[in-house]
Amino acid sequence: MNFLPIAARLTLAMPFLLFMAGIALAQDVGNWSGHLILGGGAAPEYEGSEDYQLIPFAAGKVGYDDYYVETRGLGARANVLPGGLLPFGLEFGPVVNWHSGRDDVDNDRVDDLRDIDGTLEMGAFAKISTGNVMLEDDELAFEIEFLSDVGGEHDGTTISFGPSYSFSPVEKLHLGFDLSATYASGNYNDTYFSVDAANAARSGLSQYDADAGLKDIGVSVNATYQLTEHWGLTGIAKVTQLVGDAADSPIVDDEGSATQGVFLAGVLYSF
Repeated sequence: MNFLPIAARLTLAMPFLLFMAGIALAQDVGNWSGHLILGGGAAPEYEGSEDYQLIPFAAGKVGYDDYYVETRGLGARANVLPGGLLPFGLEFGPVVNWHSGRDDVDNDRVDDLRDIDGTLEMGAFAKISTGNVMLEDDELAFEIEFLSDVGGEHDGTTISFGPSYSFSPVEKLHLGFDLSATYASGNYNDTYFSVDAANAARSGLSQYDADAGLKDIGVSVNATYQLTEHWGLTGIAKVTQLVGDAADSPIVDDEGSATQGVFLAGVLYSF
Protein backbone atom coordinates (compact mmCIF):
# COMPACT_ATOMS: atom_id res chain seq x y z
CA MET A 1 0.00 0.00 0.00
CA ASN A 2 1.36 3.43 -0.99
CA PHE A 3 0.64 5.53 2.13
CA LEU A 4 1.54 9.04 0.92
CA PRO A 5 -1.02 9.43 -1.89
CA ILE A 6 -3.67 8.12 0.51
CA ALA A 7 -2.61 10.78 3.04
CA ALA A 8 -3.04 13.46 0.39
CA ARG A 9 -6.55 12.26 -0.46
CA LEU A 10 -7.51 12.23 3.22
CA THR A 11 -6.22 15.78 3.61
CA LEU A 12 -8.40 16.91 0.70
CA ALA A 13 -11.42 15.23 2.29
CA MET A 14 -10.92 16.81 5.72
CA PRO A 15 -12.89 20.04 5.04
CA PHE A 16 -15.98 17.96 4.27
CA LEU A 17 -15.47 15.80 7.37
CA LEU A 18 -14.93 18.85 9.57
CA PHE A 19 -17.99 20.56 8.14
CA MET A 20 -20.26 17.59 8.75
CA ALA A 21 -18.93 17.06 12.28
CA GLY A 22 -19.31 20.74 13.13
CA ILE A 23 -22.88 20.93 11.85
CA ALA A 24 -23.85 17.91 13.94
CA LEU A 25 -22.22 19.18 17.11
CA ALA A 26 -23.52 22.71 16.64
CA GLN A 27 -27.07 21.45 16.94
CA ASP A 28 -26.48 20.64 20.61
CA VAL A 29 -23.53 22.78 21.75
CA GLY A 30 -23.63 26.54 21.24
CA ASN A 31 -19.87 27.08 21.51
CA TRP A 32 -19.12 25.27 18.25
CA SER A 33 -18.49 27.32 15.08
CA GLY A 34 -16.84 26.91 11.72
CA HIS A 35 -16.92 27.35 7.97
CA LEU A 36 -16.41 25.53 4.68
CA ILE A 37 -15.05 27.01 1.44
CA LEU A 38 -15.28 25.26 -1.93
CA GLY A 39 -13.94 26.72 -5.16
CA GLY A 40 -10.99 26.74 -7.52
CA GLY A 41 -8.25 28.87 -8.98
CA ALA A 42 -4.89 28.93 -10.71
CA ALA A 43 -1.37 28.23 -9.46
CA PRO A 44 2.08 27.49 -10.95
CA GLU A 45 2.68 23.90 -12.05
CA TYR A 46 5.62 23.67 -9.65
CA GLU A 47 7.73 26.03 -7.56
CA GLY A 48 9.49 28.36 -10.00
CA SER A 49 7.31 27.55 -13.03
CA GLU A 50 6.05 30.13 -15.48
CA ASP A 51 3.25 27.75 -16.57
CA TYR A 52 -0.02 27.76 -14.64
CA GLN A 53 -2.68 25.13 -14.03
CA LEU A 54 -6.27 25.17 -12.81
CA ILE A 55 -6.71 23.66 -9.35
CA PRO A 56 -9.63 22.79 -7.05
CA PHE A 57 -9.67 24.57 -3.70
CA ALA A 58 -11.19 23.46 -0.40
CA ALA A 59 -10.76 24.87 3.09
CA GLY A 60 -12.56 24.31 6.35
CA LYS A 61 -12.46 25.11 10.04
CA VAL A 62 -14.28 23.76 13.08
CA GLY A 63 -13.72 25.29 16.51
CA TYR A 64 -14.89 24.95 20.07
CA ASP A 65 -14.18 28.11 22.09
CA ASP A 66 -10.50 28.85 21.32
CA TYR A 67 -9.63 25.32 20.14
CA TYR A 68 -9.93 24.55 16.44
CA VAL A 69 -8.92 22.31 13.56
CA GLU A 70 -8.38 24.05 10.23
CA THR A 71 -7.55 22.86 6.72
CA ARG A 72 -6.31 24.95 3.81
CA GLY A 73 -5.68 23.20 0.48
CA LEU A 74 -3.36 20.26 1.21
CA GLY A 75 -2.46 21.36 4.75
CA ALA A 76 -4.11 21.11 8.16
CA ARG A 77 -3.42 22.56 11.60
CA ALA A 78 -4.92 22.58 15.09
CA ASN A 79 -4.79 25.10 17.92
CA VAL A 80 -4.36 23.31 21.24
CA LEU A 81 -4.01 26.31 23.60
CA PRO A 82 -6.94 27.75 25.59
CA GLY A 83 -7.59 31.48 25.46
CA GLY A 84 -6.93 33.93 28.27
CA LEU A 85 -3.38 32.78 29.03
CA LEU A 86 -1.86 36.13 28.03
CA PRO A 87 -3.08 39.72 27.52
CA PHE A 88 -2.89 39.04 23.76
CA GLY A 89 -4.12 36.08 21.73
CA LEU A 90 -1.78 33.09 21.52
CA GLU A 91 -2.32 30.05 19.29
CA PHE A 92 -0.04 27.03 18.97
CA GLY A 93 -0.33 23.52 17.62
CA PRO A 94 0.67 20.82 15.15
CA VAL A 95 0.71 21.21 11.35
CA VAL A 96 0.61 18.56 8.62
CA ASN A 97 1.10 19.35 4.93
CA TRP A 98 1.26 17.49 1.64
CA HIS A 99 4.06 18.97 -0.52
CA SER A 100 3.40 18.33 -4.20
CA GLY A 101 6.17 16.92 -6.37
CA ARG A 102 7.36 17.78 -9.88
CA ASP A 103 6.78 15.52 -12.86
CA ASP A 104 5.10 15.55 -16.27
CA VAL A 105 5.28 19.36 -16.58
CA ASP A 106 4.84 21.55 -19.67
CA ASN A 107 8.43 22.86 -19.80
CA ASP A 108 10.39 20.27 -21.82
CA ARG A 109 13.77 20.88 -20.16
CA VAL A 110 12.38 20.77 -16.63
CA ASP A 111 10.35 17.71 -17.57
CA ASP A 112 13.62 15.96 -18.52
CA LEU A 113 14.88 16.33 -14.93
CA ARG A 114 14.38 13.41 -12.57
CA ASP A 115 10.85 13.31 -11.15
CA ILE A 116 10.30 14.51 -7.58
CA ASP A 117 7.52 12.70 -5.73
CA GLY A 118 5.08 14.39 -3.39
CA THR A 119 5.88 14.08 0.30
CA LEU A 120 4.33 14.48 3.73
CA GLU A 121 5.59 17.29 5.97
CA MET A 122 4.89 17.79 9.66
CA GLY A 123 5.68 20.56 12.11
CA ALA A 124 4.11 23.24 14.29
CA PHE A 125 2.87 26.82 14.19
CA ALA A 126 2.55 29.70 16.65
CA LYS A 127 0.53 32.89 16.27
CA ILE A 128 0.16 35.96 18.48
CA SER A 129 -2.57 38.52 17.83
CA THR A 130 -4.28 41.56 19.24
CA GLY A 131 -7.47 43.36 18.27
CA ASN A 132 -8.98 46.84 18.05
CA VAL A 133 -5.64 48.28 16.94
CA MET A 134 -6.93 50.92 14.55
CA LEU A 135 -10.55 49.92 13.95
CA GLU A 136 -13.21 48.11 15.91
CA ASP A 137 -12.86 44.30 15.63
CA ASP A 138 -9.69 44.45 13.51
CA GLU A 139 -6.77 42.07 14.15
CA LEU A 140 -3.01 42.47 13.94
CA ALA A 141 -1.07 39.21 14.14
CA PHE A 142 2.34 37.62 13.65
CA GLU A 143 2.72 33.96 12.74
CA ILE A 144 5.56 31.46 12.33
CA GLU A 145 5.30 27.95 10.90
CA PHE A 146 7.92 25.18 10.92
CA LEU A 147 7.65 22.19 8.55
CA SER A 148 10.00 19.23 8.12
CA ASP A 149 9.83 16.41 5.58
CA VAL A 150 8.81 13.07 7.10
CA GLY A 151 8.16 11.34 3.76
CA GLY A 152 11.84 11.11 2.83
CA GLU A 153 11.67 13.03 -0.46
CA HIS A 154 13.55 16.27 0.26
CA ASP A 155 14.60 15.62 3.91
CA GLY A 156 14.57 19.38 4.44
CA THR A 157 12.94 22.05 6.55
CA THR A 158 11.15 25.32 5.87
CA ILE A 159 10.33 28.13 8.30
CA SER A 160 7.68 30.64 7.19
CA PHE A 161 6.90 33.81 9.13
CA GLY A 162 5.27 37.22 8.81
CA PRO A 163 2.60 39.68 9.98
CA SER A 164 -1.04 40.01 8.97
CA TYR A 165 -3.80 42.57 9.40
CA SER A 166 -7.54 42.12 8.87
CA PHE A 167 -10.54 44.44 9.23
CA SER A 168 -14.03 45.23 7.93
CA PRO A 169 -14.16 48.57 6.05
CA VAL A 170 -17.94 48.25 5.58
CA GLU A 171 -20.62 45.94 6.88
CA LYS A 172 -20.49 42.41 5.37
CA LEU A 173 -17.04 42.91 3.79
CA HIS A 174 -13.92 41.54 5.49
CA LEU A 175 -10.40 42.20 4.14
CA GLY A 176 -7.07 40.68 5.11
CA PHE A 177 -3.45 41.45 4.18
CA ASP A 178 -0.47 39.18 4.82
CA LEU A 179 3.29 39.59 4.42
CA SER A 180 5.47 36.48 4.52
CA ALA A 181 8.98 35.16 4.10
CA THR A 182 10.29 31.59 3.97
CA TYR A 183 13.67 30.18 4.96
CA ALA A 184 14.59 26.83 3.37
CA SER A 185 17.27 24.39 4.47
CA GLY A 186 20.03 23.15 2.19
CA ASN A 187 18.33 19.78 1.62
CA TYR A 188 15.09 21.48 0.56
CA ASN A 189 16.75 23.89 -1.87
CA ASP A 190 19.02 21.16 -3.21
CA THR A 191 16.02 18.94 -4.03
CA TYR A 192 13.92 21.55 -5.83
CA PHE A 193 16.47 24.00 -7.28
CA SER A 194 19.85 22.26 -7.75
CA VAL A 195 20.91 20.66 -11.05
CA ASP A 196 23.50 17.92 -10.63
CA ALA A 197 25.69 16.51 -13.40
CA ALA A 198 23.22 13.75 -14.32
CA ASN A 199 20.26 16.14 -14.47
CA ALA A 200 22.32 18.64 -16.50
CA ALA A 201 23.10 15.92 -19.04
CA ARG A 202 19.43 14.87 -19.20
CA SER A 203 18.01 18.38 -19.62
CA GLY A 204 20.71 20.60 -21.11
CA LEU A 205 20.49 22.95 -18.10
CA SER A 206 23.66 24.21 -16.45
CA GLN A 207 24.86 22.49 -13.29
CA TYR A 208 23.85 24.38 -10.16
CA ASP A 209 24.17 23.85 -6.41
CA ALA A 210 21.52 25.61 -4.29
CA ASP A 211 22.37 26.25 -0.63
CA ALA A 212 20.23 27.08 2.41
CA GLY A 213 18.85 30.59 2.84
CA LEU A 214 15.86 32.87 2.43
CA LYS A 215 13.77 31.25 -0.33
CA ASP A 216 10.92 33.69 -0.94
CA ILE A 217 8.99 36.75 0.18
CA GLY A 218 5.31 37.24 -0.48
CA VAL A 219 2.20 39.35 -0.08
CA SER A 220 -1.42 38.23 -0.16
CA VAL A 221 -4.84 39.84 -0.06
CA ASN A 222 -8.06 38.04 0.86
CA ALA A 223 -11.62 39.31 0.79
CA THR A 224 -14.90 37.83 2.01
CA TYR A 225 -18.35 39.25 1.31
CA GLN A 226 -21.19 37.92 3.46
CA LEU A 227 -24.30 37.52 1.29
CA THR A 228 -26.50 36.18 4.08
CA GLU A 229 -26.04 35.04 7.67
CA HIS A 230 -24.47 31.78 6.52
CA TRP A 231 -23.46 32.21 2.86
CA GLY A 232 -20.72 34.33 1.33
CA LEU A 233 -18.13 34.71 -1.41
CA THR A 234 -14.38 34.71 -0.79
CA GLY A 235 -11.22 35.25 -2.85
CA ILE A 236 -7.46 35.14 -2.31
CA ALA A 237 -4.65 36.60 -4.41
CA LYS A 238 -1.05 35.88 -3.42
CA VAL A 239 2.19 36.89 -5.15
CA THR A 240 5.46 35.30 -4.04
CA GLN A 241 8.92 36.35 -5.22
CA LEU A 242 11.61 33.68 -5.14
CA VAL A 243 14.93 35.10 -3.94
CA GLY A 244 18.50 33.98 -3.26
CA ASP A 245 19.68 30.60 -4.50
CA ALA A 246 16.12 29.58 -5.43
CA ALA A 247 15.73 32.52 -7.84
CA ASP A 248 19.21 31.99 -9.35
CA SER A 249 18.57 28.34 -10.21
CA PRO A 250 18.46 27.67 -13.99
CA ILE A 251 15.15 25.89 -13.33
CA VAL A 252 13.76 29.31 -12.38
CA ASP A 253 16.06 31.89 -13.99
CA ASP A 254 16.35 30.23 -17.43
CA GLU A 255 13.19 28.15 -17.76
CA GLY A 256 10.69 29.59 -15.30
CA SER A 257 9.82 32.69 -13.32
CA ALA A 258 10.83 33.97 -9.89
CA THR A 259 7.43 35.67 -9.56
CA GLN A 260 4.76 33.20 -8.51
CA GLY A 261 1.05 34.00 -8.30
CA VAL A 262 -1.83 32.05 -6.76
CA PHE A 263 -5.44 33.10 -7.33
CA LEU A 264 -8.36 31.38 -5.62
CA ALA A 265 -12.09 32.02 -5.31
CA GLY A 266 -14.90 30.10 -3.69
CA VAL A 267 -18.27 29.93 -1.98
CA LEU A 268 -18.31 30.17 1.82
CA TYR A 269 -20.74 28.56 4.24
CA SER A 270 -20.32 29.44 7.92
CA PHE A 271 -22.13 28.43 11.09
